[in-house]
Amino acid sequence: ASLFSMLSLGTPAHAQFADMRQSPTLYLQAGAAEKGTQTITVGSTVPMDWKSYWWGHAVTTHWDMSLSVWNSDLSATSQGHRNIAVIGLKPNLRFHSKSSSPWFVEAGLGGYVSNHLYESRDKRFSTAFNFGTHIGVGYFTGPRRQDEWTLRFEHLSNASIKKPNPGINLVQLRYARHF
Repeated sequence: ASLFSMLSLGTPAHAQFADMRQSPTLYLQAGAAEKGTQTITVGSTVPMDWKSYWWGHAVTTHWDMSLSVWNSDLSATSQGHRNIAVIGLKPNLRFHSKSSSPWFVEAGLGGYVSNHLYESRDKRFSTAFNFGTHIGVGYFTGPRRQDEWTLRFEHLSNASIKKPNPGINLVQLRYARHF
């Protein structure tokens, strides 16, 4: 038995989840980190073929694929900036309310690869490959709940594959459109 099926508390048909969004999205996301780092991301989410109910709440999964540009200030005294491109792939779990509430909570863990090492005023990553974990809270809008807004907190680091491992914390706002 898979881990997902062992954690599942059954999969009864719940009518209140009929409007839960299980369709691909395209999204735009903006983020910021400490010391002047800013990010802009475009991406897509694709539902996985798994859905369950835990303690009466719907749990769904999706893949999150992204392409970001990160801009960071290189020093406090100069006007230098550095841009890097970052691609990511991350599986996510999304927890939906028991009711027909438009709110959801999600979490994910995945991998990111950048074209250059991230560097800012006080940090320099030692690897181009890093892991990202996030938690977020979101809200569906629109007459068919085709739009979603998510506020996310994400941490990226190399999980001590190589030293130094300073990591970075990002606060992100995402708008996604279901199609």
